[in-house]
Amino acid sequence: MTTITIARAHESEAPACLALLPRFTGQAELMIARVDGEFAGAAGLSWINALDPAGFFVEARVLSRWRRKGVGRALIDAAADLEDGETDGLWSLDGAPSASAAAMFLEACGFKPLRREYHYEIVTEKFLAGMIDLSERLRRKGRVPERAEIRWLADPEAPLDEIAWLVSRELGAHPMASLQNLRRRRDDTADHSLYVRVEGEVCAAMLFHTEGHAAVVDIRVVARRWRNNWPNAVMLEKGLNWAISNGFAKARFFADERIRDTVNLARRGDGEETGVKNRYYLNFDDTS
Repeated sequence: MTTITIARAHESEAPACLALLPRFTGQAELMIARVDGEFAGAAGLSWINALDPAGFFVEARVLSRWRRKGVGRALIDAAADLEDGETDGLWSLDGAPSASAAAMFLEACGFKPLRREYHYEIVTEKFLAGMIDLSERLRRKGRVPERAEIRWLADPEAPLDEIAWLVSRELGAHPMASLQNLRRRRDDTADHSLYVRVEGEVCAAMLFHTEGHAAVVDIRVVARRWRNNWPNAVMLEKGLNWAISNGFAKARFFADERIRDTVNLARRGDGEETGVKNRYYLNFDDTS
């Protein structure tokens, strides 16, 4: 009979865990799973509340030879035990399509789908033509401030703290989690995020990276006082120009069902819907 043990990872064990969980750095807890003493998997837990309802992000990964043997479930149970009393529940780090293996695993662990994400793919040149037309119309109407600056996140002078506060405020994420994400992106050669500043104020940001033959937009945020379409238009124009000039013919992005402007933008630009994923939540009140 095999024995599954779960424990907090020691410093010497962290590299093995991070090989499975590369996104869990900074303020995160790593847990290690062993089967009869042999490394079998790991879980990463954030200690920062995100989204609504409140919850910490969690991800569990199991080596292929130990899957379907209860290791993943043991990792999730241990994560819930560790964080119960510190927050209201756990959020899956990634969305999962309904009836997928990931979704069935999460549901078996007590998670429920609370948010829906729509995923799209666009042809960059076709979409850029529409963005250029929109940006020019906005400029002719005087809706784009003359002092608006569009800059790259990788620039040494990029105000990461201000951008993190904007992302956190608009998306309901914790500022420290956003700042850690920005620092990781700035050091990532595949990341090409940008932000918009007007007279010293950060008013918008678009976080995107390249993956294979496509540019992937992860987040677009605009401060409330500037929501008259121009920040999105100029960010997309610059980002798409960069993608095309560097040989990326396609772009992909997703939109939370609650963010209607992004969904509408994709549909107006003839974006192809490539999938729908659910973000799962484990409510500790349901498990007590």
